[in-house]
Amino acid sequence: MSTCISKEVSCPVCGAVNKKQMWAGIDAQANPELRLRILRETLFDWKCPACGYDAQLVYPCLYHDKQRRFFVCAAPAGCGGQKVIEDVAAKYPHTVSVKKRVVGSLCEMKEKILLFEAGLDDVPAEVVKFALAELVEKKRGRKVRSGFFCAAGKDEDYIGFTFFLEGSDQPITQGTRLSVYNEALKIVQSTGFREDGSFLRVDRALAERLLEEYQE
Repeated sequence: MSTCISKEVSCPVCGAVNKKQMWAGIDAQANPELRLRILRETLFDWKCPACGYDAQLVYPCLYHDKQRRFFVCAAPAGCGGQKVIEDVAAKYPHTVSVKKRVVGSLCEMKEKILLFEAGLDDVPAEVVKFALAELVEKKRGRKVRSGFFCAAGKDEDYIGFTFFLEGSDQPITQGTRLSVYNEALKIVQSTGFREDGSFLRVDRALAERLLEEYQE
C-alpha cells in the first residue's frame, strides 16, 4: 500500500501556512497514477494556494515495484532519507533477488524506474552512460552536468541517454547499440561486482570505479 502523510508547508514568499499531502511510500501496482507523476517529474510539485508561488518540495520517498522486484528511495541530502532506508532494510531482509537503490532526486528515481521496467541492469547502463558522456563532451566541447537513460529497444538495437551540458538547458540525446550495453555488462561482471541486498547508490562514481578496476 502507498503511504500518504499530511504536513504543514510555509510559503517562503507570502508566509501562508497550508497543509500538503506528501507520498512517503508508493506502491507501483496499487497507485499507477503516482508512477506517472514521477515520470512526468511532477510528484514533488507544490503551489501556494495564497499567492500562487511554485516550488518543488524535498522529502524522502520510497518507490516499490513488487512485480519487477525493486525499491528506489529518493533521499535528497538533509531530508531524513537515511531513516527511510534503515526502516526498509529492517522490514525486508537483505536479499540479492530484490534490487534496492538510493537516489538524490526525482529525476534519478525516474531513470531507475525506466531502466528496470525496460529489463536492464542499471550498473552496466551507468557504465555506458559514463562512456557516452565523455563522447558528448569531446564533440561539444562542454562538460556534461547530468545525464539520464531515456530509451532502449531490442528491435531497434538501441540504448539512448539524454545529456545536459554546463551553461545550457537544451537536452542532447546520444545513443549506441545494445551490444555496447552487453559489453558493459561483461565488464561489470569481470570486476566481481555483486549485489549484496543493501541499498546502493549506482551513479557515475560507481561506473568510474568499476572501469578503473577493469583496466587494472
